[in-house]
Amino acid sequence: MNALLLIIGSALLYPGALTALLAGVLYRMVRRGKPGVEGMAALQSQEGRANLAGLVLASLGLALLPWPLHPSGATASWLWAWIAFELAFLVPLVPALLTGRPALGRAAIREAQLGTFARALLWGALAVALTLHQRWDTIALLAHMLALLGALIAFPVAIGWGPFGPEEFITPGGVAAGLDADGQALDKLARDLRAGMLLAAVLVAVLPVGLVPAFISLPLIVGGIVIGALLLRNFDGRQARLTLPDALRFCLIWPLPLTLVATVVLSVVR
Repeated sequence: MNALLLIIGSALLYPGALTALLAGVLYRMVRRGKPGVEGMAALQSQEGRANLAGLVLASLGLALLPWPLHPSGATASWLWAWIAFELAFLVPLVPALLTGRPALGRAAIREAQLGTFARALLWGALAVALTLHQRWDTIALLAHMLALLGALIAFPVAIGWGPFGPEEFITPGGVAAGLDADGQALDKLARDLRAGMLLAAVLVAVLPVGLVPAFISLPLIVGGIVIGALLLRNFDGRQARLTLPDALRFCLIWPLPLTLVATVVLSVVR
């Protein structure tokens, strides 16, 4: 009974839903300058419920990772975390695919194709870091650095940031086009929260949080979220939107080789 209560408590508080929500709000506050919760009236819509389901799934994925002081200890559930995060980003696209409107369908398909590929590369890098989570000797450190670099390059693509967002000249507004003000506000809020949760997942995986005390590792994660959100905020709007082939080519040229080399180094370490 005590074990069950511990699991329920951790799923709701730390490192579960509450922690995930705080990570998302922190990311949104730094990147947008507004932590407010907007568009709650749209939760009754199909799009709103899909976004809510995405946030729940992202929270679940984040709770499966080896956070400092995790009640279950150092978990190795990266595969389940990847599945949860993947569904968290794909489920909110379902309403746009079901509308039958070509522009919305095109925007949703572009986001699904590009996001899925980028997140596969990102989680390929995180799998290396999580496999070596307690090892930071010379060659393991190289694998960690390669994984960190690959994950950070793939991250903006995975969340559809800036040049990797919808092609505005074809599908203005992306999958949120046609929604009322509340619906669009909720869509933006949910995107920010999911991005913050995914960034927290990257930091938990790639930082040596298991080797230092919690009073050091937790501020490291918080600081990483702030720095990541600031970088994305400062570069917002400075790059033109990429076409789908160009965005996919970016993934093939940059994060893919880094992830592959990190995997080779992992095989040597093991």
